[in-house]
Amino acid sequence: MEARTLWAALHLLDRQLIDREGRMCGNVDDVEIEIDTDGRAFVSALLSGPGTLAPRLGLRRYGDWMRRAHALVDGDGEDPARIPLARIADINNHVTVSLEHDELGSVDGEQWVRDHIIGRIPGSRHAPTE
Repeated sequence: MEARTLWAALHLLDRQLIDREGRMCGNVDDVEIEIDTDGRAFVSALLSGPGTLAPRLGLRRYGDWMRRAHALVDGDGEDPARIPLARIADINNHVTVSLEHDELGSVDGEQWVRDHIIGRIPGSRHAPTE
């Protein structure tokens, strides 16, 4: 992706994430910012998923707890919320990532709720009617 100037709050935060197949897979909840050797700030990753939004809402302890709980359940040691800028394919009115939706931590919470809560509701396994 070519270098361009973006306003994080305007162009990135709360934008819908779309995977390479065009499926919705979460929202941009925060950005990771680094400073280069010349003192310029740049976005190095987008953050989305379990516990990422909570600190922005003033719920830091809850967010930390969510991230720890997710790490225990997932067990791979990876940060599920971090999407490196190299994995961002396009930024428009949504953010397209060059990953499958199930490779992102933002989908894990949704899948857990679907499997453990929604899936246990009688009749929830029926195909939606139109």
